[in-house]
Amino acid sequence: MTTICGRATRGVLTGAFRAAAVGMAALCATATISTGVLTTTTAARAADPARVTFATISNTSDEYALGVAWSTLLDKADAGVAMQVAPHGGTSKLLRGVVDKDWEIGIIASPHLLYARDGLFMFKGRGDTSKYYDDVRVLLTLESGVAHYVVRAGSGIHTLADLKGKSIALGTPGGFSGTINEALLAAHGLDVHGGDVKGQYVEYATAMDELRNGTMDAVYLWGGLPQGAVASGALQSELAYIGVDDAAMTGFHKTFPAADYYDRVVITPEMLKAAYDGHVKADAPVKSWTTRMQIIVHRDMPDDVAYALVKALWTHIDDVHAASRELRAMTIESAVQSASGIIHPGAKRFYVEQGVMKP
Repeated sequence: MTTICGRATRGVLTGAFRAAAVGMAALCATATISTGVLTTTTAARAADPARVTFATISNTSDEYALGVAWSTLLDKADAGVAMQVAPHGGTSKLLRGVVDKDWEIGIIASPHLLYARDGLFMFKGRGDTSKYYDDVRVLLTLESGVAHYVVRAGSGIHTLADLKGKSIALGTPGGFSGTINEALLAAHGLDVHGGDVKGQYVEYATAMDELRNGTMDAVYLWGGLPQGAVASGALQSELAYIGVDDAAMTGFHKTFPAADYYDRVVITPEMLKAAYDGHVKADAPVKSWTTRMQIIVHRDMPDDVAYALVKALWTHIDDVHAASRELRAMTIESAVQSASGIIHPGAKRFYVEQGVMKP
């Protein structure tokens, strides 16, 4: 057992507003959850389990919560696989780490593999790009959150179009969200590089501090409802959600590569009230976007290991749902939805058995 900090524990508590706020500040001191490193008892049952590392973006993300629950399920199921979960940074790094076998499992947004193969955006500069990523295989896909755009209540900012001459935190350094947000702002008629809006790359906590003290006008964050950094910030100042315009989202879908992987989402005032206990304002539904994530491995992962991984997860998915409210949308019926790569044959064998995929 190892003490950890992050969203994996927030869902265990209640998933409600105050729990999410506390999750940003103090859960490290109170939450003790297995990270998947085998205990002495487990080692006695499984003398030589296959050991895998699941590399995630951060320890406050949905996939980290999933990894913690998943590692426990593998132990519970005597699956012959021991999983360790560790944050390793942005999706570009996670993808290359799988290809280079720095770790066995990573997570990326579904369209990222397409961008990598075509050498686009953060994946530019590798001459053998298309062949380099040929070894990637997919275990499953999942819903992982939604884009949150937050401003101070009463700011007069209602959509991204209202940010002309103002500032926005586009996302964390090294992440891909900034690229998407620059494209979305352009679809709203705002050129970040042309000076129409001041875009900055900063960590979520810093961005929320700057929003509160007035040095930042809007902040982008990714996550479920409630979003921990928003919940924490709302305890200190009144906040409001803003959204994207329908016409701009349509333009984004027409011009942005693989934009069909980005779906529209509507966040209602009722959803915000329930998530934040009334501390975050919204007078009307807010339109945003989401994309599915996919969990990836190297093609060299043994078929029986891939099979054991997905079988343990989906056989005990109720335990995952109980551990984190943000992961309750996971269903085996959508296990390979929007996958942009080849499903690993070991995982496919299980999905065929369950009727999710055809032989």
